Amino acid sequence: MKRQALHSLLEKYLENKCSQEELIVIEKLYGMLDRDDLEEIYPNELPTLEQKLWDRINLETDSINQTQPPAGRLKRLSILTWLAAAATIALTLTAGYLFLNNHQDPRYLKFQALTTILEKKNNTSAPLRVNLEDGSVVILQPSSSLSYPEHFSAQTREVSLQGEGYFLISKNPHRPFFVYNKNVITRVVGTSFIVRSNPVTEETQVIVKTGKVMVCPNKDQHLNLKHLFNQDQKVILTPNQKTTYKKDNDNFETTLVADPLPIVPVNQNAHQAAYVFEEAPLTEVLNQLQTTYGIAFIIEDRELYNNTFTGDISKQNLYQKLDLLCHTIKAHYEISGTKIIIKTK
Repeated sequence: MKRQALHSLLEKYLENKCSQEELIVIEKLYGMLDRDDLEEIYPNELPTLEQKLWDRINLETDSINQTQPPAGRLKRLSILTWLAAAATIALTLTAGYLFLNNHQDPRYLKFQALTTILEKKNNTSAPLRVNLEDGSVVILQPSSSLSYPEHFSAQTREVSLQGEGYFLISKNPHRPFFVYNKNVITRVVGTSFIVRSNPVTEETQVIVKTGKVMVCPNKDQHLNLKHLFNQDQKVILTPNQKTTYKKDNDNFETTLVADPLPIVPVNQNAHQAAYVFEEAPLTEVLNQLQTTYGIAFIIEDRELYNNTFTGDISKQNLYQKLDLLCHTIKAHYEISGTKIIIKTK
């Protein structure tokens, strides 16, 4: 098989022109990519995807050829026959990975023959601390449960959650941490965040305390090439941001948390000094707020740039600070997604 054949097959797939046989084969080929490969592929980067598939195919077929009879004794494989062989390789490669078979009922399918799957259920009325082998901690809320392997794989750390849990993940860039629940998959490297599900409304909320997380719908998309080309179904969250996935309309709503907190440890003396202003330009005050809370501020009306602020707002929370600031300069603020917009009244 030549490189052009793979290219043509990928294009047919993305254009929904594959036969059923080709569709099955290309999905198996996709399984040859590991999670590190996928993290380097961005939407609309078909050449990158094609190159990674080609490299992995050559790597695996070279390994197989070492155990085959001499080339002269082999007949040239047709494209589909070759692809079918590659698909078998893909199935073998993915057999070592942990993933969900049915996003309506999350469960571990892989590694169960290699390691013990543990489950913690919180049947008490108080939060339950769960320590994982990598040093990560999960605070499990009442009526919630966590499933996880006794030993994580060498490539990833994966757990399944029902209910609500507060995750404090030990940092390891080479072993990303995945949290699966009925609706979404949350990926992190090292951070702290909350995953909360409502079984009645079938909504899932992810709230970030520190670090950065990626959230996407749990639709077995790591078994589907096309999710790589859908930017709308992937949300990146940073501290003081939250997203709510609503299953009924298959959509994320992303905004700020109810009470944003400083994103770095606060030294009280330094914090107080930073928030005592004397005839400070509005931009200086907003820049200080952005540094403290990691939130972007936008001044919508140009005339506001001429305003200054004098006062001590060191003891208030973010929104109280903004109330005082806006009252002084005769303005108001609105939360738009994950940004705060300052407007004239």
